Amino acid sequence: MGSSTSYLSVVQQLLTRYGMSTYVTLGNIGNLLTIGIFCQPDQRRNPCSIYLLFMTICNLICLDVGIIPIIYSLDHPDITTEIVVACRLQFYIRHAFFQMMRTYKVLACIDRYALCSIEIRIRSFSRRKIAIRLIIICGLFWLLLCIFFGLVRTIENGSCNIFNPVDLMIYTIYYLIFPGIVPPLLMLIFTLLVMKTLKQMRSRVQPTTTRENGEKNQSIGILRKRDRDLIKMVFVEVLVYVITTLPFSIYLIYKLIIGNITESKQRQQIESFINYIAQSFIMYLNTALPFYIYIATSSSFRRQCKQFIIQIYAFITGKQIRRQGEEVTRTATART
Repeated sequence: MGSSTSYLSVVQQLLTRYGMSTYVTLGNIGNLLTIGIFCQPDQRRNPCSIYLLFMTICNLICLDVGIIPIIYSLDHPDITTEIVVACRLQFYIRHAFFQMMRTYKVLACIDRYALCSIEIRIRSFSRRKIAIRLIIICGLFWLLLCIFFGLVRTIENGSCNIFNPVDLMIYTIYYLIFPGIVPPLLMLIFTLLVMKTLKQMRSRVQPTTTRENGEKNQSIGILRKRDRDLIKMVFVEVLVYVITTLPFSIYLIYKLIIGNITESKQRQQIESFINYIAQSFIMYLNTALPFYIYIATSSSFRRQCKQFIIQIYAFITGKQIRRQGEEVTRTATART
């Protein structure tokens, strides 16, 4: 048993040094590119893009605040397990922004449903002004609520965690409901509503056959392509969120069931490794993958990413980019 636990320790160090370092680097690059894309003027007018922008900012903060200290502690002292203030502050920042990220992801799904709705009252939800208000309100809400869960954490035996049984039960129930059940359930519900609404829209518009309606059929064809991208993005986001969140929820239920049962040192080391995999290694993948999900599932996002990279290249090299629309305008003006 002793050799197996020492093996787990070596595996954990390798996963941290090479695995986490890799996806932190790729995640930062992806998040920064996504922020740059959603900061474009045409994107800032879209409420859904605003939700995704702030969600990506939260991803960036969670990824760096949560993972970089773990990587740094491999070769240096870990202040989050030595100083109580650092323990509480680090957890507070990453947890508060994790909750904001989950909330903005749900709001983005709701906004996508509102955009596709045939009801004017529901479509009115998809407005830039409403998006900005909800982002501010939700951000302040989680910044205040998460103070409690930061303050109840303390350091024991070189571990920063919640050791009071009552506080641990409150946190477990809270975590299972808000991060574990409510967000993926809402995402799934509104994804299904989007699919249902789009199906109704297609059945209503498809029968048109005149030339005037032929133009409509072309626009519906474009709409279908956008809808397919939208559905795939939402579906994959929900799937990734469930996969990366479920293991830690199961682990918390297990810890709640066993309570304060005395465990052997070997079992504690095994549980510590499982906690590391569920809470740190897997969960933080959720903050590093969105850019690559969008690239893989959305051709429109790929085009926007390509344009943004070209803009960066032009800015660095000092070259001027002539857009296709500008060239057409210049040609028409020259002919006139």
